[in-house]
Amino acid sequence: MFHRNFFSTSSGGSSTAATSGSNGSTSNQSTRKVRKTRIAKMVADNAVVIVAVHGCFMCVTVNSLVQRLGVNPKMIEVEEEEKTATLVKLSKIEDGIGGPWELPAVYVGGKLLGGVDKVIETHLKGELVPMLRAAGV
Repeated sequence: MFHRNFFSTSSGGSSTAATSGSNGSTSNQSTRKVRKTRIAKMVADNAVVIVAVHGCFMCVTVNSLVQRLGVNPKMIEVEEEEKTATLVKLSKIEDGIGGPWELPAVYVGGKLLGGVDKVIETHLKGELVPMLRAAGV
């Protein structure tokens, strides 16, 4: 299942008003919180999530590897133009301790596993299947 433009800036019909701070400035804290919650919810609600750039062959490779292990990951595709904004949004899931540097970004059990290199390394060490089982797949 692919979700194109999942991280788009449209609010999808829900309205979020800007709030005024004590210094009279406006902020979109509630908007940012809604987006973070939506992104975090996708990662938290699915055992395996792959965030990928549409058409990226390395993203397809990671998806194929995970599927060959018997897992049907939640796949979220973004366009190349959305890549940087998506990486920034994904970094907020990790509570300021960093996030993915590149796509694909693979989340297992709600935690960032890494990109292509980390997924393959973990698989070659024999750690990926137990990690997937621990995540409930």
